[in-house]
Amino acid sequence: MKKLKEIIAEYTEKLNSSSPTARLDVELLLSSVLAYEDRMQLIMNYDKELDENKLKEFINLFEKRMEKMPIAYILNEKEFMGFKFYVDENVLIPRPDTELIVEELIEQIDNLSSTNHNIKVLDMCVGSGAIVISSSKLINNNNNINFYAVDISQAALLVSQKNAFDLDVNNIEFINSDLFKSKKLDSLKGNLDIIVSNPPYIKEDIIPTLETDVKSFEPMIALSGGQSGMDFYNQIIEDSREFLKIGGMLIFESGHDQSLDIIDKMKECGFSDIYTKKDIQGFDRMVAGKLASK
Repeated sequence: MKKLKEIIAEYTEKLNSSSPTARLDVELLLSSVLAYEDRMQLIMNYDKELDENKLKEFINLFEKRMEKMPIAYILNEKEFMGFKFYVDENVLIPRPDTELIVEELIEQIDNLSSTNHNIKVLDMCVGSGAIVISSSKLINNNNNINFYAVDISQAALLVSQKNAFDLDVNNIEFINSDLFKSKKLDSLKGNLDIIVSNPPYIKEDIIPTLETDVKSFEPMIALSGGQSGMDFYNQIIEDSREFLKIGGMLIFESGHDQSLDIIDKMKECGFSDIYTKKDIQGFDRMVAGKLASK
Protein backbone atom coordinates (compact mmCIF):
# COMPACT_ATOMS: atom_id res chain seq x y z
CA MET A 1 0.00 0.00 0.00
CA LYS A 2 1.19 3.50 -0.82
CA LYS A 3 1.27 6.46 1.50
CA LEU A 4 -0.96 9.44 0.76
CA LYS A 5 2.00 11.69 0.00
CA GLU A 6 3.24 9.17 -2.60
CA ILE A 7 -0.19 8.98 -4.23
CA ILE A 8 -0.44 12.78 -4.30
CA ALA A 9 2.94 13.09 -6.00
CA GLU A 10 2.25 10.32 -8.55
CA TYR A 11 -1.24 11.45 -9.56
CA THR A 12 -0.40 15.14 -9.57
CA GLU A 13 2.24 14.40 -12.19
CA LYS A 14 -0.30 12.42 -14.25
CA LEU A 15 -2.85 15.24 -14.06
CA ASN A 16 -0.50 18.14 -14.79
CA SER A 17 -1.23 18.06 -18.52
CA SER A 18 -5.00 18.10 -17.99
CA SER A 19 -5.46 20.58 -15.15
CA PRO A 20 -3.76 23.82 -14.08
CA THR A 21 -4.61 22.93 -10.47
CA ALA A 22 -3.46 19.32 -10.54
CA ARG A 23 -2.20 18.99 -6.96
CA LEU A 24 -5.22 20.75 -5.50
CA ASP A 25 -7.53 18.51 -7.54
CA VAL A 26 -5.79 15.34 -6.36
CA GLU A 27 -5.92 16.47 -2.74
CA LEU A 28 -9.63 17.35 -2.99
CA LEU A 29 -10.43 13.96 -4.51
CA LEU A 30 -8.45 12.12 -1.83
CA SER A 31 -10.08 14.19 0.91
CA SER A 32 -13.49 13.21 -0.45
CA VAL A 33 -12.64 9.51 -0.62
CA LEU A 34 -11.36 9.61 2.96
CA ALA A 35 -14.31 11.73 4.15
CA TYR A 36 -11.94 14.36 5.50
CA GLU A 37 -13.55 17.70 6.33
CA ASP A 38 -10.82 19.69 4.61
CA ARG A 39 -7.40 19.49 3.00
CA MET A 40 -5.68 20.33 6.28
CA GLN A 41 -6.80 16.99 7.66
CA LEU A 42 -5.25 15.35 4.59
CA ILE A 43 -1.98 17.23 5.06
CA MET A 44 -1.82 16.04 8.65
CA ASN A 45 -2.12 12.43 7.44
CA TYR A 46 0.39 12.45 4.56
CA ASP A 47 2.14 9.36 5.97
CA LYS A 48 -1.07 7.34 6.22
CA GLU A 49 -1.36 4.36 3.85
CA LEU A 50 -4.37 4.09 1.55
CA ASP A 51 -6.01 0.65 1.36
CA GLU A 52 -6.81 -0.92 -2.01
CA ASN A 53 -10.57 -0.24 -1.91
CA LYS A 54 -10.06 3.45 -1.20
CA LEU A 55 -7.38 3.62 -3.88
CA LYS A 56 -9.80 2.16 -6.46
CA GLU A 57 -12.43 4.67 -5.38
CA PHE A 58 -9.93 7.50 -5.78
CA ILE A 59 -8.77 6.29 -9.21
CA ASN A 60 -12.39 6.17 -10.41
CA LEU A 61 -12.81 9.85 -9.50
CA PHE A 62 -9.36 10.72 -10.81
CA GLU A 63 -10.14 9.31 -14.26
CA LYS A 64 -13.17 11.59 -14.51
CA ARG A 65 -10.91 14.56 -13.82
CA MET A 66 -8.46 13.34 -16.46
CA GLU A 67 -11.37 13.60 -18.91
CA LYS A 68 -11.77 17.26 -17.86
CA MET A 69 -14.92 16.82 -15.78
CA PRO A 70 -14.97 19.74 -13.31
CA ILE A 71 -14.11 18.87 -9.73
CA ALA A 72 -17.42 20.38 -8.56
CA TYR A 73 -19.37 17.84 -10.64
CA ILE A 74 -17.17 14.94 -9.57
CA LEU A 75 -17.68 15.77 -5.90
CA ASN A 76 -21.21 17.18 -6.37
CA GLU A 77 -20.22 20.18 -4.28
CA LYS A 78 -19.22 23.81 -4.67
CA GLU A 79 -18.70 26.44 -2.01
CA PHE A 80 -20.39 29.78 -2.63
CA MET A 81 -20.79 32.71 -0.21
CA GLY A 82 -19.52 30.43 2.56
CA PHE A 83 -22.18 27.76 1.95
CA LYS A 84 -21.78 24.32 0.39
CA PHE A 85 -24.06 23.79 -2.61
CA TYR A 86 -24.89 20.50 -4.27
CA VAL A 87 -24.20 20.72 -8.01
CA ASP A 88 -24.48 18.30 -10.89
CA GLU A 89 -24.49 18.56 -14.67
CA ASN A 90 -28.03 19.97 -14.69
CA VAL A 91 -26.83 23.33 -13.34
CA LEU A 92 -23.99 25.76 -13.84
CA ILE A 93 -21.24 25.69 -11.25
CA PRO A 94 -21.51 28.88 -9.13
CA ARG A 95 -18.68 31.33 -9.81
CA PRO A 96 -17.08 33.89 -7.48
CA ASP A 97 -18.21 36.69 -9.85
CA THR A 98 -21.81 35.95 -8.90
CA GLU A 99 -21.14 36.85 -5.26
CA LEU A 100 -21.29 40.48 -6.42
CA ILE A 101 -24.93 39.90 -7.41
CA VAL A 102 -25.79 38.39 -4.03
CA GLU A 103 -24.21 41.33 -2.21
CA GLU A 104 -26.20 43.80 -4.32
CA LEU A 105 -29.45 41.89 -3.82
CA ILE A 106 -28.99 41.86 -0.05
CA GLU A 107 -28.23 45.58 -0.04
CA GLN A 108 -31.40 46.33 -1.99
CA ILE A 109 -33.49 44.10 0.27
CA ASP A 110 -32.07 45.91 3.30
CA ASN A 111 -33.01 49.25 1.73
CA LEU A 112 -36.59 48.06 1.28
CA SER A 113 -36.90 46.44 4.70
CA SER A 114 -37.18 49.75 6.55
CA THR A 115 -40.32 50.73 4.64
CA ASN A 116 -41.77 47.51 3.26
CA HIS A 117 -42.86 44.54 5.36
CA ASN A 118 -43.88 42.22 2.55
CA ILE A 119 -41.01 42.15 0.08
CA LYS A 120 -41.28 39.95 -3.00
CA VAL A 121 -38.11 38.88 -4.83
CA LEU A 122 -37.94 36.67 -7.93
CA ASP A 123 -34.80 34.89 -9.14
CA MET A 124 -35.18 34.18 -12.87
CA CYS A 125 -33.07 31.26 -14.22
CA VAL A 126 -32.33 30.07 -10.69
CA GLY A 127 -30.11 27.08 -11.55
CA SER A 128 -28.47 25.70 -8.41
CA GLY A 129 -30.18 28.35 -6.28
CA ALA A 130 -26.86 29.94 -5.33
CA ILE A 131 -28.15 33.54 -5.54
CA VAL A 132 -31.53 33.23 -3.89
CA ILE A 133 -30.56 30.67 -1.24
CA SER A 134 -27.40 32.53 -0.19
CA SER A 135 -29.38 35.76 0.03
CA SER A 136 -32.06 34.15 2.19
CA LYS A 137 -29.44 32.61 4.49
CA LEU A 138 -27.54 35.87 4.87
CA ILE A 139 -30.67 37.82 5.81
CA ASN A 140 -31.54 35.03 8.24
CA ASN A 141 -34.61 33.64 6.45
CA ASN A 142 -36.54 36.85 7.12
CA ASN A 143 -40.23 35.93 7.16
CA ASN A 144 -41.16 39.32 5.72
CA ILE A 145 -39.52 38.37 2.43
CA ASN A 146 -41.05 36.01 -0.10
CA PHE A 147 -38.64 34.56 -2.63
CA TYR A 148 -39.66 32.99 -5.94
CA ALA A 149 -37.24 30.83 -7.93
CA VAL A 150 -37.94 30.17 -11.61
CA ASP A 151 -36.26 27.90 -14.13
CA ILE A 152 -37.25 26.22 -17.40
CA SER A 153 -35.35 23.10 -16.33
CA GLN A 154 -37.19 20.81 -13.94
CA ALA A 155 -33.89 19.05 -13.25
CA ALA A 156 -32.30 22.36 -12.23
CA LEU A 157 -35.24 23.10 -9.93
CA LEU A 158 -34.73 19.76 -8.20
CA VAL A 159 -31.12 20.75 -7.53
CA SER A 160 -32.09 24.16 -6.13
CA GLN A 161 -34.85 22.59 -4.01
CA LYS A 162 -32.33 20.12 -2.60
CA ASN A 163 -29.98 22.98 -1.75
CA ALA A 164 -32.76 24.92 -0.05
CA PHE A 165 -33.63 21.85 2.03
CA ASP A 166 -30.01 21.05 2.88
CA LEU A 167 -29.33 24.66 3.90
CA ASP A 168 -32.59 24.95 5.86
CA VAL A 169 -34.13 27.71 3.74
CA ASN A 170 -37.91 27.56 3.64
CA ASN A 171 -39.15 30.90 2.28
CA ILE A 172 -38.68 30.15 -1.43
CA GLU A 173 -41.39 29.05 -3.86
CA PHE A 174 -39.96 27.10 -6.81
CA ILE A 175 -41.73 27.45 -10.17
CA ASN A 176 -41.08 25.59 -13.42
CA SER A 177 -41.50 28.12 -16.22
CA ASP A 178 -40.03 29.26 -19.53
CA LEU A 179 -39.13 32.74 -18.27
CA PHE A 180 -42.39 34.48 -17.32
CA LYS A 181 -44.76 32.29 -19.39
CA SER A 182 -46.24 30.05 -16.69
CA LYS A 183 -49.72 30.91 -15.40
CA LYS A 184 -48.34 30.17 -11.93
CA LEU A 185 -46.60 33.55 -12.11
CA ASP A 186 -49.74 35.56 -12.94
CA SER A 187 -50.42 36.49 -9.31
CA LEU A 188 -47.03 38.24 -9.19
CA LYS A 189 -47.85 40.71 -11.97
CA GLY A 190 -47.20 44.23 -10.73
CA ASN A 191 -46.25 42.90 -7.29
CA LEU A 192 -42.51 42.19 -7.42
CA ASP A 193 -40.06 44.47 -5.64
CA ILE A 194 -36.94 42.91 -7.16
CA ILE A 195 -36.13 40.60 -10.05
CA VAL A 196 -32.61 39.20 -10.05
CA SER A 197 -31.17 37.08 -12.83
CA ASN A 198 -28.00 35.40 -14.00
CA PRO A 199 -29.34 34.26 -17.37
CA PRO A 200 -27.61 32.36 -20.18
CA TYR A 201 -25.47 34.96 -21.93
CA ILE A 202 -22.66 33.31 -23.91
CA LYS A 203 -22.72 34.12 -27.63
CA GLU A 204 -23.31 31.01 -29.74
CA ASP A 205 -20.10 31.40 -31.74
CA ILE A 206 -18.07 31.72 -28.53
CA ILE A 207 -19.25 28.43 -27.02
CA PRO A 208 -16.96 26.18 -29.16
CA THR A 209 -13.97 28.20 -27.92
CA LEU A 210 -14.73 27.66 -24.22
CA GLU A 211 -12.61 25.39 -22.05
CA THR A 212 -13.51 21.68 -22.28
CA ASP A 213 -14.50 21.74 -18.60
CA VAL A 214 -17.30 24.17 -19.51
CA LYS A 215 -18.48 23.34 -23.03
CA SER A 216 -18.44 19.54 -22.55
CA PHE A 217 -19.98 19.34 -19.10
CA GLU A 218 -21.98 22.40 -18.11
CA PRO A 219 -25.59 22.49 -19.41
CA MET A 220 -25.87 24.22 -22.79
CA ILE A 221 -29.36 25.46 -21.88
CA ALA A 222 -27.75 27.53 -19.12
CA LEU A 223 -24.90 28.83 -21.27
CA SER A 224 -26.21 29.92 -24.66
CA GLY A 225 -27.64 33.41 -24.94
CA GLY A 226 -28.24 33.17 -28.69
CA GLN A 227 -26.28 34.70 -31.53
CA SER A 228 -25.78 38.05 -29.76
CA GLY A 229 -25.72 36.67 -26.23
CA MET A 230 -28.59 39.06 -25.47
CA ASP A 231 -31.65 36.84 -26.10
CA PHE A 232 -32.48 36.26 -22.46
CA TYR A 233 -31.54 39.74 -21.27
CA ASN A 234 -33.84 41.28 -23.89
CA GLN A 235 -36.78 39.02 -23.06
CA ILE A 236 -36.41 39.38 -19.28
CA ILE A 237 -36.13 43.17 -19.51
CA GLU A 238 -39.25 43.39 -21.68
CA ASP A 239 -41.36 40.97 -19.63
CA SER A 240 -40.20 42.21 -16.22
CA ARG A 241 -42.15 45.44 -16.75
CA GLU A 242 -45.38 43.50 -16.32
CA PHE A 243 -44.23 41.94 -13.04
CA LEU A 244 -42.28 44.68 -11.25
CA LYS A 245 -43.88 47.44 -9.25
CA ILE A 246 -43.10 50.95 -10.48
CA GLY A 247 -39.78 51.64 -8.76
CA GLY A 248 -39.02 47.93 -8.60
CA MET A 249 -35.42 46.80 -9.16
CA LEU A 250 -34.01 44.63 -11.93
CA ILE A 251 -30.56 43.20 -11.12
CA PHE A 252 -28.52 41.27 -13.68
CA GLU A 253 -25.24 39.46 -13.75
CA SER A 254 -23.61 40.72 -16.93
CA GLY A 255 -21.25 39.08 -19.35
CA HIS A 256 -17.89 40.85 -19.24
CA ASP A 257 -18.61 42.83 -22.42
CA GLN A 258 -22.40 43.13 -22.35
CA SER A 259 -23.17 45.86 -19.82
CA LEU A 260 -23.63 48.64 -22.39
CA ASP A 261 -26.08 46.55 -24.43
CA ILE A 262 -28.04 45.69 -21.28
CA ILE A 263 -28.13 49.35 -20.22
CA ASP A 264 -29.40 50.43 -23.65
CA LYS A 265 -32.18 47.84 -23.56
CA MET A 266 -33.19 48.80 -20.01
CA LYS A 267 -33.38 52.48 -20.95
CA GLU A 268 -35.45 51.60 -24.02
CA CYS A 269 -37.90 49.71 -21.79
CA GLY A 270 -38.49 52.41 -19.19
CA PHE A 271 -35.79 51.74 -16.60
CA SER A 272 -33.90 54.57 -14.92
CA ASP A 273 -31.24 55.08 -12.23
CA ILE A 274 -29.22 52.37 -13.97
CA TYR A 275 -25.78 51.58 -12.58
CA THR A 276 -23.07 48.95 -12.80
CA LYS A 277 -20.56 47.35 -10.46
CA LYS A 278 -17.23 45.81 -11.41
CA ASP A 279 -15.77 42.41 -10.57
CA ILE A 280 -12.21 42.00 -9.28
CA GLN A 281 -10.92 41.96 -12.88
CA GLY A 282 -12.44 45.37 -13.57
CA PHE A 283 -15.30 44.21 -15.81
CA ASP A 284 -18.84 45.53 -15.35
CA ARG A 285 -20.27 42.31 -13.92
CA MET A 286 -23.54 43.68 -12.53
CA VAL A 287 -26.17 45.94 -14.07
CA ALA A 288 -29.16 47.21 -12.08
CA GLY A 289 -31.89 49.77 -12.46
CA LYS A 290 -35.40 50.80 -11.40
CA LEU A 291 -38.57 50.53 -13.44
CA ALA A 292 -39.68 54.13 -13.96
CA SER A 293 -42.53 53.55 -16.41
CA LYS A 294 -44.29 50.69 -18.15
